[in-house]
Amino acid sequence: MINFKIINKILGSLLFLEALLMAVCLGMALLFGEDDILPFMVAIIVTVFFGFIFKYFGRNAENRLSRRDSFFVVSVTWLLFSLFGTMPFLFGGYVNSFTDAFFETMSGFTSTGASVINDVEVLPHGILFWRSLTQWVGGLGIVFFT
Repeated sequence: MINFKIINKILGSLLFLEALLMAVCLGMALLFGEDDILPFMVAIIVTVFFGFIFKYFGRNAENRLSRRDSFFVVSVTWLLFSLFGTMPFLFGGYVNSFTDAFFETMSGFTSTGASVINDVEVLPHGILFWRSLTQWVGGLGIVFFT
């Protein structure tokens, strides 16, 4: 049986981690004073909000994780990270659709390297750093989760 309380608790913590990574990119945007400050601020607020919701539903969880729970957490984490990772692209208008934003983010978090953005060099520094960070976290995540 899947222990959804511990899974929610872990997913909430991981969303806080993703918000922290977005905050690093926000710092980059603030440093360069470009127009990607607001998209990162909104994305961080939304991600932290949902992190609290997941943590709330995971409160009083027994700190025991089965192998099935672990596989479930890894699978859902990739989807959640990609879902929440689309927000800076969408809120800033740097991609045309949710599908493109999701593809761009999923490509990063899986270290695929594919991109739907034609001219990457014209993007603001914060967004460029977010793309690079998703690819780094994706490569590191495979090692970490195994």
